[in-house]
Amino acid sequence: MKIHKLVPRGFLTVCILKQLKTGSKHGYNIMKCLEKEMGWEPSPGAIYPTLHQLKERGLIAEVKSKDKKKISYKLTKEGRTLSNKIEKEVEEMRNKFCNHIRTMGQIFGIDEPELRGLMKGHEKTRVDNFFLLPVGIRNSLIKSRNLIMKITKNKSKQKKLNKIIKDNFKRLKELEAE
Repeated sequence: MKIHKLVPRGFLTVCILKQLKTGSKHGYNIMKCLEKEMGWEPSPGAIYPTLHQLKERGLIAEVKSKDKKKISYKLTKEGRTLSNKIEKEVEEMRNKFCNHIRTMGQIFGIDEPELRGLMKGHEKTRVDNFFLLPVGIRNSLIKSRNLIMKITKNKSKQKKLNKIIKDNFKRLKELEAE
């Protein structure tokens, strides 16, 4: 399967806006920058229609070269505003993810750097293994995680929560040993 089939709709728009924050670029240059930064080079058949849509929406403007042979694109005020808003939302998601990592580390008694080290290189395997679990167990894990995240917001309950998790971990180890 080609990677472009896996890229979510709208992702290319975000990538183009990000590329144009550093200055005007022509379509080919955007493709090459994306390849260099992400290891993914969208085709001209994806880049140019997206550039056209962004222009139609007033998010970018064309900049013609002096000889009018090459067209570059630059962000408009609206495009820069949207790009800044997207960056802010990405940063908020990153912060939430880091908070989840810290919480999971606290739950399992592992400091954040060690937990990140355990996760590095195993992301795909862990995700694949998660989806191999029976649906009922998978749903229970998701519900448990959501409840744990909700409870950890209340500092006074964190110690009790940690005890419950440790007790249940011991029970699971006993079940494994049977």
